[in-house]
Amino acid sequence: MPNIDKVIEVFEGIQQAYNTLITIPAVLLWIVIGIYSLVDILKNKKTFSFIGFIGRGTFFFVSLSIVFFLCINIMKADFSLNEKQWKDNYLDPYINSLSENKVDVKDFSQILEMNSNENKKIKSIYLNDKVKPIWMELNLIDKNNSSKKISVQTIIRKEPIENPYLTYKLINKNISDKYRKDIFYETILHIPEEYKVLDPSN
Repeated sequence: MPNIDKVIEVFEGIQQAYNTLITIPAVLLWIVIGIYSLVDILKNKKTFSFIGFIGRGTFFFVSLSIVFFLCINIMKADFSLNEKQWKDNYLDPYINSLSENKVDVKDFSQILEMNSNENKKIKSIYLNDKVKPIWMELNLIDKNNSSKKISVQTIIRKEPIENPYLTYKLINKNISDKYRKDIFYETILHIPEEYKVLDPSN
């Protein structure tokens, strides 16, 4: 089972590979510049002064060094994985291995106007991209029996229980701009079967 450091390491490798692809046009450009510089040196070497010859020769070797450096980076890049494969093979197993956090819910309501809501807003991410969470305002009860209100993206699941509660997962390090430690994962609001809620698809 991959740990968070391995998930981050593989993701950064993929990002590095993507960034390396951007350097390919730069490599081609410097190759053209280097060839033009070499042709210029060979064609006009008899007309150059000593200082001019040294200057053009230095520029050629600088061009050659840049091409060499960029090519080394391209060869080091690992193109064996794409982001979807990373998600399937590293991120999803890691998220699935995490333990759930559970907190009791005193009250809840669906949020229709997010702009007017002043609570702390927590986004949720689901491994299944087809899941469509809704924004809910929750009045949570912590271990000290204190309550606080938050606004969170969640799905609703009716169950044979007496009191509602929220489950979610957390990561302890930021993986990327999308996968952050201040986001909930696989968030579910569990409610008693007799509760009536609006159908999010309506």
